[in-house]
Amino acid sequence: MQSIVAVDIGTAGAKAALVGRDGRLLASALATYPTQTAAGNRVEQQPQDWWAAAVQALQALWGQAPATSVAALILSGQMQETILLGAEESLGAAILYSDSRAQAEAASIERRVGAELLIQRTGNLQGAASVLAKWCWLARHEPERLAATSTILLGSHDYVAWRLCGVRATDPTTAATTGLLGWRDGLWLDDLLEELGLERALLPALHPAGRVVGQVSVAAAAETGLRAGTPLLQGVGDLGATTVGVGAAAAGTLYAYLGTSGWLAVSRDEAEPLAERGVFTICHAQPGRWIQVAPLLTAGGNLDWLRQVLVPLGQPLPAYDALDALAAGVRPGSGGVLYLPYLNGERSPFNDPQARAGFLGISGATTQAELVRAAMEGVAYAYRALREAIGVVQRGPLLLAGGGGQSAVWAQILADVLAVSVQVVADPGDAPARGAALVAGHALGWYSSLAPVEHAFPVAATYVPNPRHLQRYDHLYGIFVGVYPALRSAFAALAQEERTLR
Repeated sequence: MQSIVAVDIGTAGAKAALVGRDGRLLASALATYPTQTAAGNRVEQQPQDWWAAAVQALQALWGQAPATSVAALILSGQMQETILLGAEESLGAAILYSDSRAQAEAASIERRVGAELLIQRTGNLQGAASVLAKWCWLARHEPERLAATSTILLGSHDYVAWRLCGVRATDPTTAATTGLLGWRDGLWLDDLLEELGLERALLPALHPAGRVVGQVSVAAAAETGLRAGTPLLQGVGDLGATTVGVGAAAAGTLYAYLGTSGWLAVSRDEAEPLAERGVFTICHAQPGRWIQVAPLLTAGGNLDWLRQVLVPLGQPLPAYDALDALAAGVRPGSGGVLYLPYLNGERSPFNDPQARAGFLGISGATTQAELVRAAMEGVAYAYRALREAIGVVQRGPLLLAGGGGQSAVWAQILADVLAVSVQVVADPGDAPARGAALVAGHALGWYSSLAPVEHAFPVAATYVPNPRHLQRYDHLYGIFVGVYPALRSAFAALAQEERTLR
């Protein structure tokens, strides 16, 4: 049997998967690595850890794999990284997308270029998370390291591809959020780089996902167990791979990711930037198509926080099943308690790092169970607001990926609040690798599209809106969307107080 090996270099680990020509997942393996955080909003990982984990996952894969012939290898991974690659190895740690050290540089770029022009050119807001700002930070604070750099790689999978065959390249999906790529033509913004004094020659080659970019070297084959000479196809950033892997590659298909953080995304044949609503416009794995995604900075993380504060110090945390049972025993509306899910600020449908979470409507009769359900409902209201920000007229079911989909109560709340059927994706952790494999299969001519066969996208469960709950949730959502604007100035004042006290 012919197959494709796909490796996703994710936020916490490397997932290797073997996908058959029929689109079925044959085997998978995971190896993890740490993240380093430090004062000054620094978030880093070591590229060598990515490689070690990829090797470990691939070696574990062969022990599970049936007799199969590997036709090609493809990668996916974290986007919007800043990886300084020298002549022979990476130079220091990789700066991750969530690192926001370059706030002063982001403000300086905005003053020099103009926020509106940046959006027109890149399609997205460009803040401290962008590679553009971090490149300027490096030029200012670490000029020696930058001077020794041969190439700036932009995704974790780009580094692993270099280790596999020496290619220094990236894909349009990964490049789309960096602040370095024109969103309409898909070309590097040479004039912007020149204006900011950044060296265009440091950027990697830009290839569409699925193009053959090299072959696995003899040295890499010895470490990974892959056959030397196996074709390596240009990979795709994790958002693009996930979009394909959950079955949302077709234009108009909407899906939600409910993990610690979350997002709502839709594929489009045509797009216009919606940056003022915090929506990102990103190149699709299929050229000429876009993904528009609205992020939720804290999604399932709200429940993680709540389960920690509901128990006395030193006591074991309640299991998620126990929280589900509490929420299931409460009627929709949580006894009149409403929750804002902005523990760490928000980016969509408004951009406010000072926004915070809060319960409203607590009385002396409020129970723990009502607080739990209110938190779940608050996150569901936030997803409804994201759908409005993207401006989708939803015609089909909402595909749901992420660990939050394992909660039957939460999935049903989402169905009721959004008034659509919710289909929970089976094995969501495999979605990026599965999506990358489908991109590879399409490039090899195995499939006529990126959604070739229904069984490539297994569904674990389906939840249908309860008509008895729709009117109540419509009313409560109307209250929810009015709360943040009323509290915006209070959040700003409290943030100032927090800075003073800490």
